[in-house]
Amino acid sequence: MAMPALPFVTAFYAALTGLLCVVLSVLVIRQRMQRRISIGDGGDAELGRMARVFGNFAEYAALVLILLALLEICGGPRWLVHALGGCFIVGRLAHAYGFPGRRTSTPAGRPASP
Repeated sequence: MAMPALPFVTAFYAALTGLLCVVLSVLVIRQRMQRRISIGDGGDAELGRMARVFGNFAEYAALVLILLALLEICGGPRWLVHALGGCFIVGRLAHAYGFPGRRTSTPAGRPASP
């Protein structure tokens, strides 16, 4: 009986995702300590944005990693697993970098309504 393929490429992206999770967590914790806010956002808009960046990351990370692993285990092309994993990491970095600093009500990528 053949051994099932192990998702080594997915493991690499899981490690990067874990590192990004730690970085985002530290940023939120540091902001909470500076503002002395332990629960919720205390009405602080910057903390609220940072918490949403982390929350959005946490909402999608597990699902993406599971789907990447399934693709890899089922014999999907390695280049596709790398492409999708790379896009996920780059997208999360762009979201983490761009979202907290945005001061407008229209998110990037969505046209403004007239």
